[in-house]
Amino acid sequence: MGWPTRIAFLCAFGLVLGVPFLLRPERVVMVEGQARDLPTRKLVIVTPHAETIKREYERAFAEWTAETQGFLAEIEWLDQGGTTAAIKWVEDQFESNPGGIQVDIFFGGGCDPFLRFSRLGLLHACDLPAEVLAPIPQSHAGTEIYDPEQRWFGACLSGFGIVYNKPVLEALNLPEPQEWADLGEPGFFTWVAGADPRQSGSIHMAFEIILQAYGWDEGWRNLTRMCANCRSFGRGASDVPLDVAAGEAACGMAIDTYGLTAVAEAGADKMAFVLPQALTVINPDGIGVLKGAPEVELAELFVEFVLSERGQRIWMQQAGTPGGPKQHGLYRLPVIPGLVKRYSQYAAVHMDPYEFESGVEFDLEKKNQRWGIVNSLIGACIIDVHKELAAAWRVLRHLPADDPRVRALLEAPVGEEELLRMAEERWKDATFRAETVARWSDEAKNRYRRLAKER
Repeated sequence: MGWPTRIAFLCAFGLVLGVPFLLRPERVVMVEGQARDLPTRKLVIVTPHAETIKREYERAFAEWTAETQGFLAEIEWLDQGGTTAAIKWVEDQFESNPGGIQVDIFFGGGCDPFLRFSRLGLLHACDLPAEVLAPIPQSHAGTEIYDPEQRWFGACLSGFGIVYNKPVLEALNLPEPQEWADLGEPGFFTWVAGADPRQSGSIHMAFEIILQAYGWDEGWRNLTRMCANCRSFGRGASDVPLDVAAGEAACGMAIDTYGLTAVAEAGADKMAFVLPQALTVINPDGIGVLKGAPEVELAELFVEFVLSERGQRIWMQQAGTPGGPKQHGLYRLPVIPGLVKRYSQYAAVHMDPYEFESGVEFDLEKKNQRWGIVNSLIGACIIDVHKELAAAWRVLRHLPADDPRVRALLEAPVGEEELLRMAEERWKDATFRAETVARWSDEAKNRYRRLAKER
């Protein structure tokens, strides 16, 4: 074997040995300017959160554990779809494995998953350091920010409002909407973006806010007008600001993170997001350790990090600012009062949620009691018969509100007390539920068709 052949053979042999080392997962992090190999520990988290949130918190938590705990944290994210699907998946898993499901944390989805899991005994009571919770109010304006038994915590706060496209409104000669009822005005016909509350927890929450802010009967009338103005209904809450930003719609309801992200990406000269004064609420978006968590100590550390000032700044600062997210602005409201003002030079959001006056005496227990039946009612009488509803609204929308035909179109198909009674007594009966939904749908469809023919 000649020297050129030997050299080629040795290079090839070295390449074969070296490739596995070159392609192995990176385990080196920078701590105080020095590269160190660290042991790793893994968390398993189920979440409906967007990829941007996952990436930023995975990176930030790994850096924090490397600096303060002497190991590198890794996260395996389980995506089961939206909030409703994720809740069902967790409950199904616990039904088969009541002691634990090999998942450490449920992260996101508002506060509803955690209130439900608390009732079912599916959450682990944490024991966080007193200094972590000291800056965070346990409740505000009648809303719990975290569970006094430490089974769940508000990781950030969420506001529900209206996102709108300024150039589209100007071209249509329409005013900028400031409250929910504006979305039901006749001029917005076919120009409102919608989503199905049966598929999205945040859209359901916005619908429930409207029903409670205006009262059941007036709230239903507003919802019906607004939905009659919708061109179509997307599956998720994120579809609404995308349609508005693209000019496919002029406006729509949105949770703050989607609305503010759309404004940041399109520019404040083109897009805006508004919280209807005295007609909306700000709620915690939760995090909790699941019962039987395999890495319970690490899970508590993750919760501690998210609630700390360092973790909270990731929610509300601009991407690339000191102490903020690296690549993606998250546009969420922190649970620590005064944090937005303290870091105002870096802030991506400029509202302190504790200074916002909700004006709505929101009944959380009522919302939880009727969650499923309200979804079914809206689906049967509005979403699934939208073609017939829109056809009737096209004919009647310019008539006075007290016109008998308009009142018939917008009348709630069931009273609030009767609905709550049905939710409590019979809604778990699958046969009764199916028959009732079918009846609601048939009655609504026939009523809308009849009204569409009247002049």
